Amino acid sequence: MGRLARICATACVALSACAGACALPARALASGTQVSMLMDDDQLIYVDHQHMVQTLQTIHSLGVDVVKVSLVWQLVAPDPYSSRKPSFDDTDPAAYPPGAWTRYDNLVRTAQALGMKVYFLIIGPAPDWAVPRHLAHGQGPSLGYPPILGDFRDFVEAAGRRYSGAYVDPSAQPPPAATSIAGVTVPDLTGAQQQSQPAPPPQPIPRVDYWGIWNEPNERSWLNPWYRPLPHHRRAYIQPELYRGLVDAAWQGLASSDHASDTVMIGETANRGILTPVQFVRSLYCVSARLRPLRGAAASAVGCPASGPPGSFVAAHPGLFEAAGYAHHPYAFDSPPNRPYPDRSFVTIYNLRSFERLLNRIFAVYGVHPSGGVPIYLTEWGYKTDPPNPYAHVSLATQAAWLDEGEYMTWRDPFVRSLTQFLLVDSLPKPGARRGSALYWSTFQTGLETMSGAPKPAFSTYRMPIWLPVARHGSHVAVWGQVRPADHAASQWAILEFRPRGSSKWSELTELQTNSPEGYFWTHVSIPSAGAVRLAWYDPSLGVIFSRTVGVR
Repeated sequence: MGRLARICATACVALSACAGACALPARALASGTQVSMLMDDDQLIYVDHQHMVQTLQTIHSLGVDVVKVSLVWQLVAPDPYSSRKPSFDDTDPAAYPPGAWTRYDNLVRTAQALGMKVYFLIIGPAPDWAVPRHLAHGQGPSLGYPPILGDFRDFVEAAGRRYSGAYVDPSAQPPPAATSIAGVTVPDLTGAQQQSQPAPPPQPIPRVDYWGIWNEPNERSWLNPWYRPLPHHRRAYIQPELYRGLVDAAWQGLASSDHASDTVMIGETANRGILTPVQFVRSLYCVSARLRPLRGAAASAVGCPASGPPGSFVAAHPGLFEAAGYAHHPYAFDSPPNRPYPDRSFVTIYNLRSFERLLNRIFAVYGVHPSGGVPIYLTEWGYKTDPPNPYAHVSLATQAAWLDEGEYMTWRDPFVRSLTQFLLVDSLPKPGARRGSALYWSTFQTGLETMSGAPKPAFSTYRMPIWLPVARHGSHVAVWGQVRPADHAASQWAILEFRPRGSSKWSELTELQTNSPEGYFWTHVSIPSAGAVRLAWYDPSLGVIFSRTVGVR
């Protein structure tokens, strides 16, 4: 393995001594700091403590920066199935039922211990007492009933106060003895260990500074009712109006708990919805298809101001303009990232630039010009695979390659701030559906692991992606990649290996170094003939790990 073995043996010395001599020029794109996120609620908030810790340990080993988790209102609210609101101060996190926040407290503490941040997506269902009866028209499931905005604001404030970084639960007991699960020091919740010395006082719960507001508000399951009847059998699509209210309320709750300057994202739009992402965002910001402010009856029908200067709209809805960026789920299902989706209304990685231009033009309508443009956060993405889903048309090897290509494309996009893998583990089939039916397989088999926990090829691909824009041998071949799990506080090294066609022997082609905050590199190398290349990197705890193998013509 040549120099790789030497790097393994003398890693620390090599990293410090050679940092300046071999550095590659950094690509001047904003997404060189693109944050790696991963979401898998089933493996994090609906499991026991030990499973959650082990899942976070696996996620950390992949190099994830931020863990996205649904903060489900109904899971922490008192009397969530009662139509009568209980008497309590819903801005005070201590007023919630004992243990209501425990699963989230433990997750935030463990993530911090591993060096990862947490992104809370605040979602429904709302408790029954927080749902206005006149809005529940049965146009969709109760999951998406919009809450009373004052109650929603108060809940968000309570969450913000609890996860401010300074909050100590007054009912908290001294922490139990520490134990180790999968190499992570965590509280021993089993009671198996006994403390031999007096316990230290309870510590503040770590701060959460990534926040999202609701999920897929343009999809009928997540926000309904989706229309208001108008005269002459017409309809006004009101999801943007409802969501505008949710953003206003959540922004007030976050501002009241000192989180307005955090990474707060709005949107979280789906591609398949009652409204397309473009239709939704235009109505959310009260502009017409020609990008002019709606006026008169057209404005009133969808909850927009019928008149007034643009600045008044900005002042009335600060969250729409002061949020850190717009979040979207750019699923392309069976289409590769570099091809248009058959339904051209979808906003995928392929046509993301047009959506970015739309957002910037809408902001300009109101005289708002964010420095560098409106940031985009891609907060759910992945590919379902066959196996196990026979209705998916993406093989395990294709999933691995397309994940690499998609990350390369978003890295090239200066507006993109994050890309989120959904999921870690494939979803189980839909309960109660006929076995083998399309409904049975309507869940997400987008994980990096199978349902049994075995790694797919995409597992190693995600950990160390590699992409050749033109996979043809020559004297100046572009190679992009990332050493995702490395400690990016220091220079990082990897080896690009080459195997000629017809040979089984790998040899070192070149050394690669990156000083990118997220471990990206971009270089050009000479590849002498057809064959294959791969990345090799030394992980202090795992030994040498490899990327997928990329064929070269």
